[in-house]
Amino acid sequence: MRRISVELGSRSYSVLVGSGLLGGLGATLRAEGLKQSDAFVITNADVGGLYYEKVRDELAAAGFRSVVRHDIPASEEGKNWEEFSKTCAAMLAAFPDANAVPLVLLLGGGVVGDLGGFAAAVFRRGVPFVQLPTSLLAAVDSSVGGKVAVNFGGVKNIMGAFSQPRLVVCDLDMLRTLSPREVRSGTAEIIKYGAVCSASLFEQLERGDLEKLLALDADVLTDVVAQCVQLKADVVQQDEHDKLGIRNVLNFGHTIGHAIELSAFNPSIANADERRAAAPSHGESIAIGMIAATHLSRLLGMVDESFEKRLRDLIVRAKLPTSLSDFRAKQPSPIPDHADLFDRIVRAMQMDKKFRDGKNLFVLPTDVGAWAPRENVDWALVHECVHGVLA
Repeated sequence: MRRISVELGSRSYSVLVGSGLLGGLGATLRAEGLKQSDAFVITNADVGGLYYEKVRDELAAAGFRSVVRHDIPASEEGKNWEEFSKTCAAMLAAFPDANAVPLVLLLGGGVVGDLGGFAAAVFRRGVPFVQLPTSLLAAVDSSVGGKVAVNFGGVKNIMGAFSQPRLVVCDLDMLRTLSPREVRSGTAEIIKYGAVCSASLFEQLERGDLEKLLALDADVLTDVVAQCVQLKADVVQQDEHDKLGIRNVLNFGHTIGHAIELSAFNPSIANADERRAAAPSHGESIAIGMIAATHLSRLLGMVDESFEKRLRDLIVRAKLPTSLSDFRAKQPSPIPDHADLFDRIVRAMQMDKKFRDGKNLFVLPTDVGAWAPRENVDWALVHECVHGVLA
């Protein structure tokens, strides 16, 4: 097991990374100083079906007297205000006593962690929560750092708070039930860390560990996940509340990527699961967003062609899309036509939380493992990059 500390004074916590950590979870919680007697487990139907009973039994063995399960939708579409309200109502119904302080456990991927963490942050002005990430993407990124939120009004993560977990327990064995597409999606965030935070990680992936990661090789998985968590911890410790601009580095590929994720779906598909399967996932959208941001950096003369080629090669090796047409080729999908989609993506980008006083702000690579912010970029250049990844 690897232990990474996120040092934030009174809000400090540990991230445990390893295999078999779900066994003995209750004892781990007690050893980490969590003394609550009631637990509220937020999950979704698929993940809960696989792991909830094990979590419940471990908590019972550690002396938890009441363990309540609440399911939310698995998709990004379900990370909304209505589901957030339902979750808060369920928590209140389960623990109506004004003195009750349940421990909230977030058993799932990024949607569960974001929505559930936000609910824990506001229930009775904040109750402790523990992240139990079950996706590669959540393990390396969203479970660490304390950003919890829901989507609202067509804007991603616009309603939320900063609230740090008390503990993150990343049992890598749970990643073995992921589909290959979900594993590939998680590697997008890992490539992001290498591209703008760590040249050594990027080069490690280039040398062949990317393929070992995709195959969920135990040693490589533990090493790479721990590296990414440490990289994120280093950033969060410097800029916990995203006020200094340091934390912006974590948004490489996300400005355009988030807009694609929110826009590139076909609303005529009534079934939510089918609509989600036919649209780019978070990681797929971020892969496309990194290509667009790198092209923008090239147009501005901030990075050379060799970086762009190396990044593209790594994304292709991860079997991630480099454009929406590439996504369609890999995952046949009735996404809206180019003109309509371009307008939707640009509108979504203009709501990006980094933009201030009418000025855009992009996180752009300058070399492997290095980046710089660029404010007020000419929108004509931005539009050119968006058109480039739609073609």
